[in-house]
Amino acid sequence: MQTYKRGLFLIFGSALCLSTSGIGVRLIENADGWQILFYRCLTMIVFVGLVLFVRKGQSIEIRIKNFKKDDLVLAFVLGTSFMAYIFALLETTIANAMFVFSSAPFFAAIFGWVILKEKVAARTWMAIAAAATGLMIMVGAGLIGGRFLGNLISLWLPLSYAISIVLVRRSKQPDMLLALFVGAIIACLLTIPFVENFMISKVDFGVSIYLGLSVGAGFTLFILGSRYVPAAQVGLIALVEPVLAPIWAWIFVSETPVQTTLVGGVIILLAVGTDGVISVIRSLRK
Repeated sequence: MQTYKRGLFLIFGSALCLSTSGIGVRLIENADGWQILFYRCLTMIVFVGLVLFVRKGQSIEIRIKNFKKDDLVLAFVLGTSFMAYIFALLETTIANAMFVFSSAPFFAAIFGWVILKEKVAARTWMAIAAAATGLMIMVGAGLIGGRFLGNLISLWLPLSYAISIVLVRRSKQPDMLLALFVGAIIACLLTIPFVENFMISKVDFGVSIYLGLSVGAGFTLFILGSRYVPAAQVGLIALVEPVLAPIWAWIFVSETPVQTTLVGGVIILLAVGTDGVISVIRSLRK
């Protein structure tokens, strides 16, 4: 029970950290996507490396020795998702990207059911449906055509998130933080050939570092928490990220959300909160 509750808090904390990335992207002055990615991933490498160094448990040497195929697959999935996130926002509207990401809990529930044999409670399916409805209300007015490439890139976000959940939950490793570390390295190495100029402004450099810290912390919490929470619920809680993102933009960069955003956000938070509270209460009764 304690591990389940801890997992819920860790996943919510992950969504909270990741939801602040949109503010950073808004504050970028002149840097292009490849420059942002390079410095963001470089910061993630340092951050996750420090976490691995100070975290109690297996030594780095033992982690490397026990590095399995699933760890490598997770590293590749995470690395490519780090890249897809930035270019999804650059190639399509935030509304489109958010709408596509809303399919994450469906993919997570299906993958968890088929691969991990995890049963999905009826209330969780209902919460997923309610959350999807809320997100559709949020972004429905902003969906526009002519963004095929951006929408295609965006599709990798929910898919990679769901695949990552399954890989973490079926792993026999104490955690898969080394895979996250390698994923950041993969993304950084793939970015280098496309960076024409490594010189960027101090503001863009600072923002890129912040993005690396927020994403690094977010995925560290995700890796640590996914082990203890069913895949369908992890995907559902992840929807807190696109709900909070426009709220932070409203508070910190004066981007006022439209009424539909507020209405849809309330529906999603109610769906996620209700499912979480019921789950905890039922676990306490066991």
